[in-house]
Amino acid sequence: MKTICLAGAVVLALTLQSPALAQDGGFDLGARGIITASDGEPANDIPGYGVFGHWRLSERWSLGFAVDQTEYDFEEPALFVGLRQDPDVDPVDVLAEATTFSAWVERTYPRPGGRMDWFWGAGLGFASIDVPDAIGPLAGGGTFDIGTDAGSESIVSVLGGLHRRLGGRWFFEFALRADQHFADWKLTDRVSGAKGAVDDYLALGGHFGIGFRF
Repeated sequence: MKTICLAGAVVLALTLQSPALAQDGGFDLGARGIITASDGEPANDIPGYGVFGHWRLSERWSLGFAVDQTEYDFEEPALFVGLRQDPDVDPVDVLAEATTFSAWVERTYPRPGGRMDWFWGAGLGFASIDVPDAIGPLAGGGTFDIGTDAGSESIVSVLGGLHRRLGGRWFFEFALRADQHFADWKLTDRVSGAKGAVDDYLALGGHFGIGFRF
């Protein structure tokens, strides 16, 4: 959350300088929402939000960047270390949080005189992840207390979508995306010593946002 607030402060500072940036005409900033989905390892739905921007290199090419915050349920950590939770209680999930910094190259296909154009892009991201401990009862008695060292992930992304000009300098963006996460989560149950891991996973989804072109 602190990272997102800092990024928002940067957006505000750049907005206050808009007369100078407007002369250049090569920059935009915005806010977006994100939703991707995986196969349940480590999560099903991965929602988030963040700030994004583009630095235009030409009419067709630009460099994109974003800072995003996601929060999602890490589904039943006990299963990853080979333990069976007491079936008489609700599954114990934990709320994982990730802050992701990403950059990509984007190719735009403008329509002369139109208000809509489409684009595709590819890039890299790096996510810092925090996962709280998972504590709960075991089937047959006893408890588990699982700590997770998720560290950081590298993410390779491909995306494609549409820009829609809303009038003046405002625009709407919608994109579909595929994010390949290169992960190495390490899990340890402090009670039994059982260990487990979460490896690489693919997340599919999209994002939508609104921005301002300087």
